[in-house]
Amino acid sequence: MNEISLLTLAILVFEDDQGDFGLIQNDMHLAKLGNPCEPLSWARTLVEGIAAAKQTKPDIVLLDLSLPDSTGLQTVHSIRSTFPDIPLVVLTGQDDDQLAIAALQAGAQDYLVKGHFDHDTLGRAVRHALVRSSLERRLKENVQHLKLAENSLLDSRNHLNEQVRQMTTQMQELRAEFEEVTTTLKVLLKNRSMDKSDAQKALDRDISQAVAPFLQKLKNSVHDHMQIHLLDVLESNLRNLAACYGNADTCSLLIRQLTPVETQVALMIKKGLPTKDIATAMSLSPETIHVHRKHIRKKLGLNNKSANLRNHLTALSG
Repeated sequence: MNEISLLTLAILVFEDDQGDFGLIQNDMHLAKLGNPCEPLSWARTLVEGIAAAKQTKPDIVLLDLSLPDSTGLQTVHSIRSTFPDIPLVVLTGQDDDQLAIAALQAGAQDYLVKGHFDHDTLGRAVRHALVRSSLERRLKENVQHLKLAENSLLDSRNHLNEQVRQMTTQMQELRAEFEEVTTTLKVLLKNRSMDKSDAQKALDRDISQAVAPFLQKLKNSVHDHMQIHLLDVLESNLRNLAACYGNADTCSLLIRQLTPVETQVALMIKKGLPTKDIATAMSLSPETIHVHRKHIRKKLGLNNKSANLRNHLTALSG
């Protein structure tokens, strides 16, 4: 508190004794507290003082504990319940340490015994009361801010917990859906595999019943060695196609790597036909078939290897 603010203090004194009030007023002037040209606000009773405080809103209250309508700590409680933030200095004629401690605990900032203080002591008590009151007010504000911050943090934590709960629920639902989809796919793949197996069996059965008998009749009706070999290749290819039905990734390896002509050559090599017979069957020269054989070996990674081409082709088709 600086000198200017101390000189402009609005001071309210609760004191029923006029003589004691005069002494207090004199000490205040000597301590340079309040306006020396104006008398202090004075109330003889608690009710009168509360009414005056509501109207003038004093900066500090000096309170006698022995008023006509209130005595002891009840007086302090009455002031504090009505004006919780006004600095309060208690004045009493009793030099009682226990009463002093109780008054401070009830909300007073300082405690003075009448007849045992001078203007310097009174001035220090008023100044200290103002400072303590200001510190207590700031402390309350800080506590309120901390509580608001704590509530905000709690709200944020609860919000995060709720988000985590919702995300956990969503993940569990997604996991359940994923497991359901996985189960469905497994069933579909199993059914597809069974369908392909059934289709393969049906196709092989149809070939055996509708095609193979006619091929056999053709073989029996011709006497040309080359034609019989070609019919054997045709029947073998039909059987392979039936076995590979629905499984193109493994059964079309030769078709993906070789040209159509090379594929025909490879199928006849696999059947065991020599180069001369293959050349005759395809109306090509043996030298051309030999070139095709070299291309086939290169594409199958057999260059500079002693692996038998027929055995390798047989292994590819399983």
